[in-house]
Formats: sequence, structure tokens, C-alpha cells
Amino acid sequence: MSNKHRGDAFARLVGEYLSRNGYHVEPEYPTSVGLGARKKKHRFDFGNEKILIECKAYDWTAGSNNPSAKIATLNEAMMYFHSAPPDYKKMVFVSATGKKGVRTSETFAEYYARLHGHFIPDDVELWEFNTETLNARRIAL
Repeated sequence: MSNKHRGDAFARLVGEYLSRNGYHVEPEYPTSVGLGARKKKHRFDFGNEKILIECKAYDWTAGSNNPSAKIATLNEAMMYFHSAPPDYKKMVFVSATGKKGVRTSETFAEYYARLHGHFIPDDVELWEFNTETLNARRIAL
């Protein structure tokens, strides 16, 4: 399965989870983002007039190396959230992974929060979504 198909399937499952939990959101929800006076439309994976949601179907690298490209893309998502209007609730869903790490056993989302939490805006919630159980848990920051 290609990364695009894996991402689309993950987003679809997150969308179903959101619907089951009372969130009425539209896919590919557009809103203006940008720093300062210059703005540009960005399509979040889901949203409505009150909430913006991004979905990231990430796992550890095959060799358990530092997943720098995935981290960079998550940091980019945080920049979109940071530059979005402040009156939205903001959530990012990352796929649940197995625990990895020699020194610290943690999931990918826990790893991101620990090492890159300073890039997560205060008004953004980080969630881990399990595609097998179809449940989510909020990652403490």
C-alpha cells in the first residue's frame, strides 16, 4: 500500500471515530493560514467552523532510526496550526505504534511529544489513534 493510500485509509478511520464521538466535520476543510498580513488557504484533513484536524499515519522507521522526515512533516503541521485563526479547537491524530527505544520505551506520538513538544502550540491537542481498536488517547504534553 502506498503512503498516500495508507494516509487516506487512516484519515477515513479517524473521520469515522470523530463522527462516532459527536464531531460533525468536513473532509479537506479549508481555512486561511499564514503569519502576519499574508494569508493562504490550507486544507486541513477535517474541520468545521470550530475545529481543525490533521491526521498523520506514521510508524517507526524499518531500522528504528530517527524518523527525521516524519518529524519534519509533523513540525510543518504544527506551523499550520500555529498560523491558523486562534478561535479554532485544534487536534492532530497520529497512528498508534508499538513501543520502541532502548533507553525510553515509547510510542511514536510519545517520542514526538517528548523531543519536539516545544513545537506544539498550546492550543493543539496531540492524539494517538489505534486503527485496530478504533480508539484514541490524548498524549499528555
